[in-house]
Amino acid sequence: MLNGRDAPFTTKLIAVVLSVAALALGRAFFIPIALAVCFQALLTPVVRVLGRLRLPAPAGAAIVVVGALAVLGVGGWALSGPVSAWVDKAPSNIATARAKLRKLGRPLDRMTAAASGTPVVTPRTAPPAAAPNTPPPAPPPAQAAPGPAVPSLFAQLLGHATTFVAGLLEVIVLVYLMLAAGNMLFRKLVKLLPAPDHLRTATDILNQTESIVANYLAVTALINVGQGIAVGLAMWAIGMPDPFIWGLMTFVLEFIPYLGGAIIVGLLLISGFSVFSGLGQVLLAPAIYLVITTLQNNVVSPYAYGNRLKLNPLAVMIFVLFWWFIWGIPGAFLAIPIAATLKVLGDQVPGLAPLGELLGE
Repeated sequence: MLNGRDAPFTTKLIAVVLSVAALALGRAFFIPIALAVCFQALLTPVVRVLGRLRLPAPAGAAIVVVGALAVLGVGGWALSGPVSAWVDKAPSNIATARAKLRKLGRPLDRMTAAASGTPVVTPRTAPPAAAPNTPPPAPPPAQAAPGPAVPSLFAQLLGHATTFVAGLLEVIVLVYLMLAAGNMLFRKLVKLLPAPDHLRTATDILNQTESIVANYLAVTALINVGQGIAVGLAMWAIGMPDPFIWGLMTFVLEFIPYLGGAIIVGLLLISGFSVFSGLGQVLLAPAIYLVITTLQNNVVSPYAYGNRLKLNPLAVMIFVLFWWFIWGIPGAFLAIPIAATLKVLGDQVPGLAPLGELLGE
């Protein structure tokens, strides 16, 4: 039996487990809403500026959403050519890198075999095979390749594309409705609060959260632009092919803390093995990227974010991994906005003070 002290802890633990399960199972429902809330916080200041010009909120929201989609569409169309060319070259680059890695791994295989006492048969020491005197057999009649593989792969890709487009449309509609409605839903919710202090606390939480999330997304975008330009110029200087693509990938993937940088380092290693012959040249591109990222994280970011977004780096890493596990790439993108929101809640709500202390720097 549980005593009086264990019962509340057990209840909280069960509630946490059920909440995590609900977030994982309901990802198709929660992810569009969370993304829409983030983009709504980013675009609300623009709608407010249009409102000061006597433009109704629905019309201002439509202008902002259509303008953002137009910018993204033009940018995607302009980048489609270089990106598709880089994707077309990716399989050959991976094959070349794999062959070079296999060649570099042969000395290690010999050392391992020597340590274990297992003889290694190499192409040089293998006895030559006797040439057959009999004529080679006639090749079997050609058979058509089985058809189900291509349709199944096409159906799988089509299914992923359909899911992505449906989710994107859902986010766009939600962003427009949130921008057009303003804080109407929040005003209706706060009317249900019993005390004026609760109303004041809820208002402070909303304002701080909206400001922090918008500031984080805008500042991160500007930092990523600068970092992408620096990485692209560095890749061009050392002779890495497609420096523009590396700068673009830096801008996009740096929105995913830690994991985005790890992906770029892995891609740089693969591309370096396919382009350069020496190991030092191969490691130069990832080393330069790590130097640029270190300077950005320790010099630029603290100054750019200021005191408004001070989070525990270990807690941020745990949050990124957790939300990556629960929601995938959207979860990793949303990890810091969610952590910042919980930090605000911990600072404003006394019952959640331990959470604010845990997430604080």
